Amino acid sequence: MSISRRQTLALLGTAPFAAGVHAQSKFPDRPIKLIVPYPPGGQTDAVARLFAQKVEGVLGQPVVVDNRPGANSMIGSEAVARAPADGYTLLFNMTALVTNPLLLPQVNYDPFRDFAPVARCYEITGIWAVPPQGPRTLAEFMQRAREAPKPLSFGTAGHASTSHYFGEIISRAGGFSLNHVPYKGEAPILPDLMSGRLDAGVVSGYSAMQFAGDGRIRVLATTGAQRIPSLPQLPTFQELGIGGLTAESFAGVFAPAKTPPAVVDRLADAFTRAGALPDVRERIAAFGLQPPTPITPTQFAAVMRKAYDEWAAIKSTSAIQLQ
Repeated sequence: MSISRRQTLALLGTAPFAAGVHAQSKFPDRPIKLIVPYPPGGQTDAVARLFAQKVEGVLGQPVVVDNRPGANSMIGSEAVARAPADGYTLLFNMTALVTNPLLLPQVNYDPFRDFAPVARCYEITGIWAVPPQGPRTLAEFMQRAREAPKPLSFGTAGHASTSHYFGEIISRAGGFSLNHVPYKGEAPILPDLMSGRLDAGVVSGYSAMQFAGDGRIRVLATTGAQRIPSLPQLPTFQELGIGGLTAESFAGVFAPAKTPPAVVDRLADAFTRAGALPDVRERIAAFGLQPPTPITPTQFAAVMRKAYDEWAAIKSTSAIQLQ
């Protein structure tokens, strides 16, 4: 049967669309790159690799972790924002993805315009720690800070980091000043805490479990709305009467914006299945993290927006200056 020139052009016009639909239906058909904007060997890297290993089994393709640390996760995040929106380049990042544009200058991405949320993998907290010979309670620390002849010091992972704001909130609530000491990440904070060169510091759940368990540091309180299951004896700041430290905090997987919804849904299903495995949830808890309740990409987008709005409110009342 012959077809007209108009029919031929119409068929040719639909060919790219048909090819795109076919490509999506067999996604993935090659390895996926998971960019982790933090150094290898740390807590975030370890959990990302755990998810990558489990997701491989669901998708039937390798998931290759690519560490691109630097600039408070901006280097790796910007690389994913510029990547093709085909689902083969993903980002594993934390709340910094949405707080960086609020808290830091010269951020070259928009967390809502440039990324498609895929899956929330765990929830994060910040823990207020002191040297092993330091105060035994947060109330005792605050009393000591008020009576000190000069401001006590506290270390964080960097200037204008979220943990820097935690210290400011605590000092404002207690009516005293603290001397902020910025570090390049969490690792160098710990020796100075253990030796007493720092009066306090903000550490991760994993460090709290590792170093407070054997008495090398002492932990006093955690951010978040509920206690950490793996550290049930540790109270929240909210329980102790310090408000403003329950802002939404997360780690998860993101794709470039405009990634086809069918591909995002396929990835979301794979990461959600991986996160539901008992050994994965046990490993997350062993790091002092909170395994999350499964949510959809749309719900994760709402979590991102909530975190952004909460940190915008924190920033609006802060005296911390961007550098």
